[in-house]
Amino acid sequence: MSNESDVSRTLSTPTRRDILRTLGIGATASAAGCNGLFGDGGGDTQPGATEIEGGTDETGVRRPAGEFAGVAGSDANSLNWLFTNDTTSGAFVGLTLDGAWAVDEDQNVFPLWAEPSTEDGQTYRITLRDNLRWSGGYGQMTAEDWVYMIRNVFQGEDNWAGYTNAGDWFRQGEPIPVEQIDDLTFEIRLPEVDPSFPLKPVLWGQRCLPKGILEKYVPDKDTQGLQQDEEINQLQYTGNLGPYTFEEWERESQYVTTRNEEYYIREADDVGEEWRNVPYFDSYTIRVIAEESSRLNALREGEVTSAGIPPQNAREFQDLETVDVYVQPQPFVQAIKYNMRANGWRLFRKIPVRQAFVCAVNKQTLADNLYRGFADPAFTMQPRFSKWYVEEGIEEYRFGVGDLYGRAPARSRMRRAIEDTDYRYDGETLIGPDGSAVTLSLYASSASRTNQTLAELVAQEVEANLGIRVGIETVPGNTFQQKYAANSPPSGKEVPWSAGAFNGGPRGVSVSQEPWDMSVVLGFNTYPRTPSSSATFFRTRGNVNYYGYVPESNIPELYAEASSTVDEEQRRELFAEVFEQLAREQPFGFLLMPSNIVGAQDELVGPTETFASGWNSQTYYFES
Repeated sequence: MSNESDVSRTLSTPTRRDILRTLGIGATASAAGCNGLFGDGGGDTQPGATEIEGGTDETGVRRPAGEFAGVAGSDANSLNWLFTNDTTSGAFVGLTLDGAWAVDEDQNVFPLWAEPSTEDGQTYRITLRDNLRWSGGYGQMTAEDWVYMIRNVFQGEDNWAGYTNAGDWFRQGEPIPVEQIDDLTFEIRLPEVDPSFPLKPVLWGQRCLPKGILEKYVPDKDTQGLQQDEEINQLQYTGNLGPYTFEEWERESQYVTTRNEEYYIREADDVGEEWRNVPYFDSYTIRVIAEESSRLNALREGEVTSAGIPPQNAREFQDLETVDVYVQPQPFVQAIKYNMRANGWRLFRKIPVRQAFVCAVNKQTLADNLYRGFADPAFTMQPRFSKWYVEEGIEEYRFGVGDLYGRAPARSRMRRAIEDTDYRYDGETLIGPDGSAVTLSLYASSASRTNQTLAELVAQEVEANLGIRVGIETVPGNTFQQKYAANSPPSGKEVPWSAGAFNGGPRGVSVSQEPWDMSVVLGFNTYPRTPSSSATFFRTRGNVNYYGYVPESNIPELYAEASSTVDEEQRRELFAEVFEQLAREQPFGFLLMPSNIVGAQDELVGPTETFASGWNSQTYYFES
């Protein structure tokens, strides 16, 4: 998920793992005009790119210089990445830990810690570099660390560790076999062929923990101990594994890292000259600035290196000589999330009701006016720029535009849905079983004015076209994650399964701390390169299914079949079926695919206006 105002995804850390994580918790960066940084989450702090003494030394090697200052709209949840799935937390950790590999602009694997290889698309051999070192006395990173972590934590019985992405490591309910080959090599043996596996976020950007830390908690399945481990929560194990070293975290204020003088990749002989002395900033700080106008003013005044720009401010910053503006395709879809769990509105479990809500909202008006043309209407779980997008099949489900927008299509679907219920219309107003007018809650991000305005417009349209009152609440992205998205069964109540913090069990039992009905706080990753990765949103036991969706068609099965299909044209046909069913069922109300808009001080060299911009952000530098 992505935080609507947490972190800009323009220039993400090389792995972009948490951006491409399902729960880049929040909403699309630019969708809400978020904050911005050139990193998987990123930050802002100190005096941006001023007073730089960069350049190259006598051997032609670029010298590090300056302080990178990024910004986030709300704070991270934790530095213990096992239990987080939001972009800001990922950004913080990602500055100190690279991950397995990155994917470049040509969709090629770029080895960071490791490189994958396969002969059949089913068994993948993962080979680690030989110069990866933990700190804290844990020695060299080895294949044993990985295999122990995967088997005992990611695939731990009943997900005892509460790992947020445990579902990635199972197929058809069974753990994916993982075997150590030697000190630096392990194999992953998939149950079926999956030619896109290296491009999926299963291992792309996956982080690791030393076996020496984990083995203190695995034997007794000590979840609390693992969550509270000081070495993990203070990033005391990161060694030479990332471009920066953790210095301090002032809650709700700033996160500070300094250049890692031991960074492993500078010793690599399989990377280009631009990597010889990375990173090229002396420090990288992420400042937490909740108020959107304050973030923009900091960018305008040169106090931060980069910041996300809301659509309504884009033209202004494009006219500034001191700021470069990057408008990039991005993978997060903005949608109305419906709470179908026991503490939400039960009618959201009906397909016609979910369709009615998106028929009530004029998507084209939102795209043209609120987003100033920096967004397109969305109808399913894939952006138009993806090679997997197929128009055919979803024409009749283009809710929210043309004849499928307005009172008539919205109310006809709602009336059909309530025929067998105690709900009824009294004139223009929908009345509930208790005889009172139906009023629902809608949560928006307190860090983004664009997101709040989106919520206000949705509320107005729903009341006008469906006769349902909507009360708007604003909360920080991290608060929404903790109190509204995360869910679990009541104390003492057992559930037959748990998929992690954001899907603690069946929707009739596992609920969030606070009740809610609708939300636009979080943006969901469509995975344009590997669409099957988004299946986790639509499986009953998906690890990001915090809203309690239960598919009525064979969506999960179609995803699985597409994932294992080698022939590209057949795969495209299967994805077309997936997207058609998603457009029909509307697991959440698809609204928009916004562009990512980020401004950076013009001294910064490196970003591009491409979808993959940021994969090599360690090589960015300030022009002297």
